Amino acid sequence: MKKLHFKISSGLKDIIGKDLITNELVAIFELVKNSYDADATEINLIINSHENTIIIQDNGKGMTRNDIENNWLFVAYSEKKNNNRVYAGSKGIGRFSCDRLGSKLTLLSKKNNESSELIIDWGEFEKNSLDEFEKIEVDYKSGSEINSIFRGESGTLLKITGLRDEWSKDRVEKVFSALQRLVNPFVNDGKIKINVQYFSSATKIAEIDRNVSNTIATVLDKKTIHIECEVEEKKISVTLFDREKMIYSFNIENTTILKNLYFKIYYLSTAAKHNFTRIMGIEAKNYGSIFLYKNNFRIFPYGEVDYDSFGLNLRKTQGYNRYLGHRELLGWINITDLENNFNEVTSRDRGFVTNAYTIAFEELYMEFIQRPLESYVQLVKFGNSDIDDIQTDDNRVVEKLTNRFKKHKFTTPPQFYELPKIAQPLEKKFDLLNDETVSVSDKKEIQKNLKQTASELTKENKAVKKEKEQVIRENDQLRNRVEITDKFLDSSKPARQDMLFHELGKVGSELNGTVKKMIRLMNESELEKFADSIYKLRRTSDKLSSIKKQILRINFETYSKTEKIEIKTYLKSYIDNTVNDTSKLKINLGTGKVEQKINIYDFGTLIDNLITNAQDRNANNIIFYFEEDNSAMHVMSDTGPIEIQPMENIFKLGVTSKRRGTGLGMYICKQICQDFGWEITVLELENNYVDFKIVFNKE
Repeated sequence: MKKLHFKISSGLKDIIGKDLITNELVAIFELVKNSYDADATEINLIINSHENTIIIQDNGKGMTRNDIENNWLFVAYSEKKNNNRVYAGSKGIGRFSCDRLGSKLTLLSKKNNESSELIIDWGEFEKNSLDEFEKIEVDYKSGSEINSIFRGESGTLLKITGLRDEWSKDRVEKVFSALQRLVNPFVNDGKIKINVQYFSSATKIAEIDRNVSNTIATVLDKKTIHIECEVEEKKISVTLFDREKMIYSFNIENTTILKNLYFKIYYLSTAAKHNFTRIMGIEAKNYGSIFLYKNNFRIFPYGEVDYDSFGLNLRKTQGYNRYLGHRELLGWINITDLENNFNEVTSRDRGFVTNAYTIAFEELYMEFIQRPLESYVQLVKFGNSDIDDIQTDDNRVVEKLTNRFKKHKFTTPPQFYELPKIAQPLEKKFDLLNDETVSVSDKKEIQKNLKQTASELTKENKAVKKEKEQVIRENDQLRNRVEITDKFLDSSKPARQDMLFHELGKVGSELNGTVKKMIRLMNESELEKFADSIYKLRRTSDKLSSIKKQILRINFETYSKTEKIEIKTYLKSYIDNTVNDTSKLKINLGTGKVEQKINIYDFGTLIDNLITNAQDRNANNIIFYFEEDNSAMHVMSDTGPIEIQPMENIFKLGVTSKRRGTGLGMYICKQICQDFGWEITVLELENNYVDFKIVFNKE
């Protein structure tokens, strides 16, 4: 038997370089983390727009020729994986961040009095993809041929030229701001000093020259409610604070698979937000939310302004004053992970790969941090908490807050402390204002709290009014449907047709639920075996749902027919009559008509799946528009980036990026388009937009 082996194309450079690390911030982070892992205590980042260069220099342990040849130039090899020490990176691809930043690299390094220089032109790897990666030569020299620039005994300097981006002062300020959040601010051990310089192409002088620092850890404690949670191998500790005063504290037995986690999450009241802005010079909502660190280094995109890592905003819509959205919170989570149970997605800016540890992590956050914090905040705001059924001012209020944890085994009994005066029922707060034994400062706090409560109740009243107006609109729509139903039921067998309408919805829901349950219970081989049948069941379920939505508008006898329809008019009518919330949905019909032969119920299923796909990913904008020549329709939403690669796989049966997704929705869209003689494709655009393009049949 002959043995064969893989050959590696020079195109691999792009795959693990500029095509993989698409964000310039992440590229710089990777290089800074490499300096940290090299035991550097000083890092200088110099971005020179005038000379079109980026320099990253550190005083770390440096590299010899042997290190460069057998480690640095060894693709995807990382000596960090074979070491028990905690490292910031471990995949062996961070060095290719240089390719993302610029087309050429000069590496200078010094170790054991040996100086080395490596010069790489990334363009050499792009000339011919048939060239083998390892056979493309890079220039190296050492010893006396190099003018040493290192003041100390060791260090490394990366000089990147042919920059791929325009670097303005504002862009560098964003880098500086991001570097402030790179290292966990609660573990400021002073080990590393990072200096950032920016030289403008206009002035040719250093318009930025300052050290990275983060004082956020000292800003929040005095003015906020916050909760701390530490997860050790055998126990979980939880403590709730209100402006430096402890409210309760307890330890329970750790029965999860998790260990070595630390959470510190703050609730930002109006006063806390004002205090934050005054001290930090930036609004809290523009600073970020819940940042996540692995081994004290930040993991993207957790903490980004618009990244809702735990799905808190969608949850908040289900209870106006019960739940907290991610913009009301600010905090830090650190995971110490020597065993690499939490694996970063290789692209570096998309968080962790979903596994049993990440699922347990999210469940623990909701159980021990989010819900207890929400319950206490509600108590402070309104003097009661619906979440934990606390309605009175008895002496067991704090104890009731910890009752939710009784299902766990306490290793030490909970410690309860005095409840702050502002965390009382409204009636008692008014009484406290007239109580001479209450201090002036406490009365001022109570007055502020009452004012905030009034403001919150006003907002709630507005929300209720808005809901009432929505109900009125829905009632008007229902009245119109009833009128149509009356005419519809005038036919020969009204009872049978009325029953049919009711049963359609019932059967559709049952079918959909059964399909989801089947998928959860099947193993991979069973899924592959019954994939086609599952697809047909789901498509039938979707069609029944579409029929149910439209049956009062169109004669039900046409449900299996195809007919020539003016697509634009029908699309507008369908969305107006079947989509409950169109506030985030825009339709631009353009000019002219689009006539196609379709089954209207399959078309409804197609539109439903595209809208649902965007809504499930928390889209703020869903846009339908037609090309000028009416040859195609686009459905765009701000739901990127697409995690599935290659993107075309999104239309394959069973492929999904949602944790409990079935992988059927987009597959059904593809099949319907094929049935109509249409073609559907997907593309990522700028600003995290995703574009589904449907090219019509040329009749």
